[in-house]
Amino acid sequence: MSALKGSLSYTRFFVNGELPADFRGKFGKAIRLRAMKPLSPDEEAMERSGWCVMAEPFETELAHGDVFWNEFVNLGFRTDKWAIPGPLLRSKVKEAETAALARKGRERLTRTEKNELKELVVKKLRRQLPPVTRTYDLSWSLDDGLVRFFSHADRTIAGMRELFERTFGLELVAEAPYTLAARLGLSRADEGTWQALEESNLFQETP
Repeated sequence: MSALKGSLSYTRFFVNGELPADFRGKFGKAIRLRAMKPLSPDEEAMERSGWCVMAEPFETELAHGDVFWNEFVNLGFRTDKWAIPGPLLRSKVKEAETAALARKGRERLTRTEKNELKELVVKKLRRQLPPVTRTYDLSWSLDDGLVRFFSHADRTIAGMRELFERTFGLELVAEAPYTLAARLGLSRADEGTWQALEESNLFQETP
């Protein structure tokens, strides 16, 4: 989902921790180290995530000007995943098994032979079908310590948070009423009140 066009729907996070000295240089190196590396058909990995240029999913050469926009760090979070359609895979595996039986002059293949054939078929299909690519924009206001991530999907958010914290060495805390109030400054009495609050169910089933 893009921050530069379309619906402006995002999840907000607070950044815990202090920016290091010369953070632009350090962050730039860390970002380039974790830039997206495309999946290869011959490797075992089924999925990979990394940084790219915002709104440019296939641009992974992250220059300083691509990332730092005044007081903002802007990035694209990209995930590539192999997603071979099940019917296509089963059809190709069946073809490979039939051909192998004809070559060997046998009626059955061992489990090991079947697994090896399936791996070969998967690798062949990966060379024919590109992985599914999804990208989501991230904008970090350094002055406010606030990150806007343009997705609400739990799995995508979890992957982004892991990559963000490995890249920058800073913790992301999801915005919630309590975390927002805490950042605004709660007195000790207010904190006690927050801790004593209990959830209320406003929905009541009709008998």
